[in-house]
Amino acid sequence: MMQFGKVEDLIDPLKLGRVKVRVLGFHDNRDSGAYKIATKDLPWSQVMMPANSPSVNGKGSSVNLLVGSLVAGEFLDSALQEFIVMGSLPTKTAGVEDNNVRVREEADPNATDPKGTYEPEGSTYAPKYPYNNVMETESGHVKEYDDTPGAERITERHMSGTQYEVSPNGSKVERIVRDNYRLVVGHDTLEVYGNVRIIVSGHADLAVAGNLTASVTGNISADSMGDITLKATETDKKITLNGDVDITKNLNVAKNVVVTGTTTTGGSLVLDTHEHAGDGGTGSGINTGGPQAPTP
Repeated sequence: MMQFGKVEDLIDPLKLGRVKVRVLGFHDNRDSGAYKIATKDLPWSQVMMPANSPSVNGKGSSVNLLVGSLVAGEFLDSALQEFIVMGSLPTKTAGVEDNNVRVREEADPNATDPKGTYEPEGSTYAPKYPYNNVMETESGHVKEYDDTPGAERITERHMSGTQYEVSPNGSKVERIVRDNYRLVVGHDTLEVYGNVRIIVSGHADLAVAGNLTASVTGNISADSMGDITLKATETDKKITLNGDVDITKNLNVAKNVVVTGTTTTGGSLVLDTHEHAGDGGTGSGINTGGPQAPTP
């Protein structure tokens, strides 16, 4: 015969997932205001797991009952010492509904979480009873698999606020309230069909042990409020600019300039304190190879 009771202890010394249950009508009789059978004297009860949990060799789900959970089960022996828990019953505890607020389609309890400056607008949270499948732990970790028609959504949230949400159209938003680190032991590939935008409020460092190749079919633009430095740290290495170079302001050269072709200027060119007049851009060139013989 099915019996009902409340869980009073979870700390199984054998760590088998057993619980102590005060079975109503058997363990709840009182004497002078106190239970005749103290919690410490209640027998440990096994918990029946669902068929989708193997419950062998560490595989399957853990028992997630809490102290105060209303459970149903049966005694397995005539001495009423072996009680097996067959399920729990969400009702009301102290006048408060036991079913999760997200299942009951109440307002999003995490609606006030901080948002990123460039984060897409708002959560797609819009559950309708009874479509939202929710699992919440004692500390506040939450998983939601919402099957509400038109608002199908997956959300997983850590109690700190770090979370991700997959919206009905397949878009995904991640929010990490502290640091993020990812290790890839093998290769890693990111393929994006659309645009990519990276906003960094602090410093950004890129360290590459091998070669770094950037292939761009359009233009490259780099704006800096500070200095820009390109440096080949090995003395026998060089920086190659393979194309025309336009310099709209001053060019300061700390060492030698080697020109293997013709140098043409439309104005004056000052080299090593010697000023050479330009030819107005006719292309005849300025010889800077040394002192010139006087014109006869």
